[in-house]
Amino acid sequence: MSIGKRLIDLARSNLTDFRSAFDRDHLRDLLTSRRGPEVEDEQAPSAEVEDDQSVGFKAGRQARKIRDAAEDAWERAYESAKARAGVRGEPPSDPAADRRRWYKTLELQPGADLKAVRRAYRKAMLQYHPDKFANDPEKQKAATEVTRRLTEAYNGLTRYLGG
Repeated sequence: MSIGKRLIDLARSNLTDFRSAFDRDHLRDLLTSRRGPEVEDEQAPSAEVEDDQSVGFKAGRQARKIRDAAEDAWERAYESAKARAGVRGEPPSDPAADRRRWYKTLELQPGADLKAVRRAYRKAMLQYHPDKFANDPEKQKAATEVTRRLTEAYNGLTRYLGG
């Protein structure tokens, strides 16, 4: 048998299977079945079980879970915004207190000049830079936080001192 003939036979059988899948009429099968009503009732739950296991049912259930989670998150955000009563961002801070905190972070006396601030920042960065603690993740994380605070203090003081 040639390959062409095999392909044609395969196409015909697939077409027949495809057509027969759409030829079946559920009502006609119900009328022509020889089973009693009690047998039909036993098959109904199995159809529901099959629906519960279908891909579409699972996707719908997952979509409902996501929708519910999004609605919950929206409600929490709304309640949080309502509790803040329209306050945006961080509360206003005292500039003098910020400057004192920045000087303390850089281990300087309040009122130090820009040159002393730069020197203290560079010295502290050499001491606490996260790359020095690459072998210990905990120390590296702590050093990253320290350098973040040092950089914040340095930037704040250079803005204040006009540098």
